[in-house]
Amino acid sequence: MTEAEAMEPRARTAAVRWARWHLGPMGFRDLITGVEVETLRYGRLITRYATRTGTWAEEPATGAMSALSHPVALESLDLWSGSPEELAVRTSHVAACRRCSGGGQVTCPSCHGGLRVSCSGCGGDGRRMSRARKSYRTVRCPECRGTGKKKCLRCSKGQVGCTPCRSSGRMRRWLKVTTAQGTQVGVWPDDPRLRAHPGLMRGSPRALQWRGARTLETREHDGPLPSSRPGPEAEAAGFLSARASLEPTLEPLRGRVLSQTLEVFEAPSATVHYTFAGQRGFLKLLGHDLRATPARDTRPFRHRFAALLGVFFLGFFFGAPLLSSAFTGRHLFYQRHPSAGLVAWASLGLISGCWLMMASWQRLRRADGSKSARRWHDRFGFGLTGLCALLYLGCFTWVRPSTAELSRLTTAGTLDLAELHANALQSEGDTSHAFIAARNAFVQARVRGMDNRAAVKLVTFYARTKVETQPLEAERQRLREAWILSALARNDESEVEQELTHLANEEAPLPFVNRLRARLEDQRLEQGKALLAKGEVEDALRTLLRIQAPSLATEPPGPLVSHAYLLRARSCAAQDRPCTAQALKLAVEADANEAARTALATFRDTEAARLEQVARASGSLGPRLQALHAAEVEAQGLLSVLTGDAALTGARSHVLQRREELLRGQLPLGAPVEVAQALLGASGLQEKQPGVFAVKEAPTGTLVHLFVAQGMTRGLHVTATDHGREALATEALQQVVQRLTGHAFTAKDLVRAGTGVAHVPARLGPHAALLGWQDGALVEVLVGRVEP
Repeated sequence: MTEAEAMEPRARTAAVRWARWHLGPMGFRDLITGVEVETLRYGRLITRYATRTGTWAEEPATGAMSALSHPVALESLDLWSGSPEELAVRTSHVAACRRCSGGGQVTCPSCHGGLRVSCSGCGGDGRRMSRARKSYRTVRCPECRGTGKKKCLRCSKGQVGCTPCRSSGRMRRWLKVTTAQGTQVGVWPDDPRLRAHPGLMRGSPRALQWRGARTLETREHDGPLPSSRPGPEAEAAGFLSARASLEPTLEPLRGRVLSQTLEVFEAPSATVHYTFAGQRGFLKLLGHDLRATPARDTRPFRHRFAALLGVFFLGFFFGAPLLSSAFTGRHLFYQRHPSAGLVAWASLGLISGCWLMMASWQRLRRADGSKSARRWHDRFGFGLTGLCALLYLGCFTWVRPSTAELSRLTTAGTLDLAELHANALQSEGDTSHAFIAARNAFVQARVRGMDNRAAVKLVTFYARTKVETQPLEAERQRLREAWILSALARNDESEVEQELTHLANEEAPLPFVNRLRARLEDQRLEQGKALLAKGEVEDALRTLLRIQAPSLATEPPGPLVSHAYLLRARSCAAQDRPCTAQALKLAVEADANEAARTALATFRDTEAARLEQVARASGSLGPRLQALHAAEVEAQGLLSVLTGDAALTGARSHVLQRREELLRGQLPLGAPVEVAQALLGASGLQEKQPGVFAVKEAPTGTLVHLFVAQGMTRGLHVTATDHGREALATEALQQVVQRLTGHAFTAKDLVRAGTGVAHVPARLGPHAALLGWQDGALVEVLVGRVEP
């Protein structure tokens, strides 16, 4: 048997071992289609090299030194032409300082050549803080005398000595050489299989100790390896043709090869070909122990892993929840049924079986269309899928609610499970007599231990079908009645009203609803009586006005409401007559008894007589007008409540008539201020300051003010809106004085030629006037007594 034939079964075993730990399938040996065995020769060249770099170093020149006539060029200097010390001595020379350009002096960094610097005492501000008599204040800086600048003491004429050359202007320069060593490992040929050789790529001596390969040749040489020195094994391995790519790239005058080591190896290599998931792949092995190398094609494994991962995620995150929800999503009955857990496990098992079937199908499929031999585990997926599918279909087909089970569970007292059957059958629209009887029995048994609100909700759910639901409706009415009675005991009227509304919407018998409504109205009536007895009139009114069906109460609430309104009228303030009128009017509307009608008539007659007395009163003009205005406002307020009352309407007419008689022939100027307010309207005057009123309804472009003293309008001032810059319009002036005084200026009074400012006297009926002129333009008019 040849060495290649002996290595073939070992290569198959090594490939199976590798596939087991790299997501490979079971039975990988059956997927192998062929094995190729060959002997691989390869080697490596280890080069140790050194590189030198040079930089110019400098220091201040001391003593007598001569400068080099031609300094050495660093780019053309061979850094390996001597030791670093010899190169430093050879290249040492004197050169001008680069900072001061050989002058030895540089510009002062403090004053920048200006000879003045900022004062350190005040920071350049010219003032500083000083403490005197336990207080702080700012004073002029004594160091700079308030200028913020002082003489620079560091430099001389803006120059200081150069620091690098110590003011000599010369520097000694020499070449400073540094040496760095490195190692480069070059391997040939460029084959990814060689990465399996331990230590080969890193230049480690472990490469010579590996038993998987045989060392054919090893050569070491100080400096570059001569081309004539490689042995026959290196030449046979192709070293000479690959040497150019193995050598390090060094600069001619900077780098030098210190030593080179050449090593040549020989190792067996096997290529295992396989077919998996309908695709071809290969794996290359190296060494006597047949190590797996990076030179491999594992796309079939990756495709299989991606496909199985996709099936896993789609199945477990979408498929299984979808199958489970298809069973449980039909109704709450299926969610809480004991078989829901079995359906969930069957869904997971169905997805798992599909996953196993997918894995087996991929393992059996070959690239040429044929299939591999089946193994025992290939049938496990089919079996699991079939079993879980039968369980799922069985639960989907046979698990259903039934009337017989509903009756049995109700009799046994297992009402939670019975409710699931009843809900499901109700949702399916079952109207059979057996179901209706079982449903009614279940509901009556269920509500016995339940809370009132939950029981009403349960009964309402089953009574909405309106099919033989009379027992359920009677039970619901009983529950609502009990809740109404408890709410009445708690004095919670909102709950009672809500329940009565529900009863009306549920078409409960009207006598039943009226009986409960009468209980509520009687309770409100008794509460109103109790509040009236305590003197809480407003609370009593709010309670009595909530009565919605007075006819259902044991006694009419009208007299009580009327009495409460009469009490409210007595509590109104004496000045708040609309409040009293409103209360008396509501009392009569609530119950037209003798007391209410008498009180309203007495109040109306009294107010009408009072208004008539105000109209007939005598006295000075101002107070009489003020009293008539107040009486007119009160009469209007009373008529807004007692609409159309003849006595009040007549009294108001007398008040208005008397007011017109008093204002006849009166003018705003020279009369009491009440006359001006009555003639100009309620909003015609606006008090700007004490004794000065602005006339609101003035012509456009004019400002009109009335001056008041001791209750009389004494003066009038008219000017333009932009006083002093705009002339007063003649038409607007005549309109104002005619309205307020009853007289107008003559034409010659309103004409003046000349320049400058002047006040010209004039007469306006009985009033003296001053016309203010500026450069021939009339700017203001003062009539009567006008305070400046």
